[in-house]
Amino acid sequence: MSTIITTPASQRRSWLLIGVISLMSAVIAALVAVYFALPMLSDQKAAQDAEPEVVVVPPPVFMPLAPFTVNLESPRGNRLLYIGITLKMADQDAVARVEELKPELKSRLLLLLSGQSPDELITQAGKQTLQSTLTEALSRPYSEGGQPLVISGVLYNDFIVQ
Repeated sequence: MSTIITTPASQRRSWLLIGVISLMSAVIAALVAVYFALPMLSDQKAAQDAEPEVVVVPPPVFMPLAPFTVNLESPRGNRLLYIGITLKMADQDAVARVEELKPELKSRLLLLLSGQSPDELITQAGKQTLQSTLTEALSRPYSEGGQPLVISGVLYNDFIVQ
C-alpha cells in the first residue's frame, strides 16, 4: 500500500489551487449575474426616463337652451316650473346633431318636465334626480333605429318652482 506523504509546500499549493478556483468561480458567477441583470436595470431606467403618455381630453362643448316655463302636476292647484338648462356634450358634432333634432328634443323635454311633482323638485335630491333623468331621456334615440345623442350632462341655469 502506498501512502501519500504531503509536505507543507504541497498542502499550501493545494489550498492555493482551491482558493484560486473558488475565486474564479465567484468572479464568473458575478459576471453572469451582471450580464443578466443589466438588461433589466436598463429597461427600468428607460421606463423611468420615458415621459408618461399624456392623454389630452378635449374640453366639453356647452349648448344653452332657451328657458322653459311649464305647468306642473299638483293637487294643490296650478304650479309652475321656470327652468333654463345647458346641455354638456363632447364635441361640435354632437351640438350639430342636437340642432337638427331641437324641435323633438324640446318636445321631449316639455313632456318630461310637465310630469314632475313640485314637492320633489324643491328638494336638492329632486333636482339631482331630474338632472340624471333629463340626461338619460334626452340622450335616447329620436327615431326607430336612430343613433342616441351624446349628452354627458344637463346643467341648470335657472330653476324656479312657484
